[in-house]
Amino acid sequence: MERLARRKIRVFYYATSFLAMLALAVALSVPYFISVRKQFDAMVAESKARIFGEKKDALAERVERVIAEIGVIRETVFTEYQTLAEAQCSLLSTLKMKTPDIISSFDPKVTKRTTRFVLHNTGIGLAVYNREKQKILWTDEEALVPKLLEAFKHAQQGPSEEFPVWAVGNLADNNLIVIFAIEDALNEIAKKRSIAIVRSLRFPLNQYVWINGIRNYSGGPGYAVRVVHPSMTGDEEVLLSTETADPAGNLSYKEELEGVLKHGSIYFSYVFKKLNSDELSEKLAYARLYKPFDWVVCTGIHTDDMLGIVAKRETDFNNAFKKQVSSYARLIFIISLLYIGMILIFERRLTSMINLFIDKLMEDETALREEKNKLDYAYQELQRVAYSDFLTGLVNRRAMYERLEQEVSRAQREDLNFCVILADIDHFKSINDTYGHDTGDRVLKAIAGIFSQHIRAEDSASRWGGEEFLILTPSLRLDEGLVLAERLREAVEKTTIYDGDITINTTVTLGVVAYSQGKTFDSLIKEADFYLYAGKKLQRNCVMSSASSA
Repeated sequence: MERLARRKIRVFYYATSFLAMLALAVALSVPYFISVRKQFDAMVAESKARIFGEKKDALAERVERVIAEIGVIRETVFTEYQTLAEAQCSLLSTLKMKTPDIISSFDPKVTKRTTRFVLHNTGIGLAVYNREKQKILWTDEEALVPKLLEAFKHAQQGPSEEFPVWAVGNLADNNLIVIFAIEDALNEIAKKRSIAIVRSLRFPLNQYVWINGIRNYSGGPGYAVRVVHPSMTGDEEVLLSTETADPAGNLSYKEELEGVLKHGSIYFSYVFKKLNSDELSEKLAYARLYKPFDWVVCTGIHTDDMLGIVAKRETDFNNAFKKQVSSYARLIFIISLLYIGMILIFERRLTSMINLFIDKLMEDETALREEKNKLDYAYQELQRVAYSDFLTGLVNRRAMYERLEQEVSRAQREDLNFCVILADIDHFKSINDTYGHDTGDRVLKAIAGIFSQHIRAEDSASRWGGEEFLILTPSLRLDEGLVLAERLREAVEKTTIYDGDITINTTVTLGVVAYSQGKTFDSLIKEADFYLYAGKKLQRNCVMSSASSA
């Protein structure tokens, strides 16, 4: 008994010593590891913020430099043309030319020369003025006569806000010769020089500068024109719309316009393809308004390019952290070797505890999996509601927009055909007014069912809005699309719709348009809408397209 008691005491002693040592090791190491981890995490976060901040500052600095250079170009053009104008005036005065000489040399209605004088451009010209009669005897810019008379009336001798270029000389017959230019003409010259420079600029990580020219500060379709875009050289001079969304649904043009109008400049993010690639990724952009040209000068960097730099810095920090952990772990391991015998004594107990822990983990994992399945189902339901029209069961406008955009992109890449059919129920308002909206909803459901039954498996039908339906037919040419549209029209015409005791026969008018290279999904919808309402105006219950009525 005594031996057994001693053994128990010995076991209790060693166990207590081991646990005390283990508790001390944990008490010292855990706070240390937590503190070091927090420090490294803070350093990583600070480094990431600093990198992003530096990149944002670099974007802003780049745009500021480009705008400053554009401003210098503009000032240079103003100075250059003023100098040339003064030299030309001085030359004409030195040559003792008279008014008839000027007209015979520079008037395109009189001169036999095939070229104008060196400075000539729209808004830049010559004028001969008689001081005694206070009358302009001749000018090659007749549209500017009222403004010129006002300038002569105030005895303008040099550049002004109205005429930034203004040089005066005396002719031999005592008349004044003036070479002038308005601001818009000089700006156009400066714009051309600036565009050539901006188009050639390139920066690390495939960065570049692009410019949008504002046409309407109120926004909307055609609010701006793409002036320069190295990634879209084939689409320069294309009109832009604040209603255009990127693949992620961001209205980047709208955000850009509102930002520069409110603050003069803005940082914003959107999804865009990389330079010389079709790969899409998030892009951080900086835009600033250059008011003299109504230009929005922009530059940007793809976020994943910045994340690569951040990831390298984070890897360096993690390696340093692992080294510290490794050093401390070796110390703990050396101490633990002194107590390895104690671990063998408690092996069976520890094994049992571990098994219980694993069983608990498995139970928790099962519970988490069940919760995940519930969340997945809820997400699927949410996605179905977000992309379906609750009344007809067809896909909604948002889902069809995405499918149509994808089909346009696929057709552009692979040179494929497809058609868009836009259908509208004839006299639907009369149905609603006569029988009520419940019956109108019954008609919408019935026609949606007819369309679903008569289109192909690869086709998509959607409720586009109100009583309008849009059908996307991949791989169909225009003649095939017209056949399908006519089949849908006949099916609706031959179908009687019942709603209780109410019997309704209705018809639809359809507009059909085929895709061709260069068309966007917005232009396809506008064209289909045009043919649809042409059919409405013509007779209703018909199919209209560029190939005439079917």
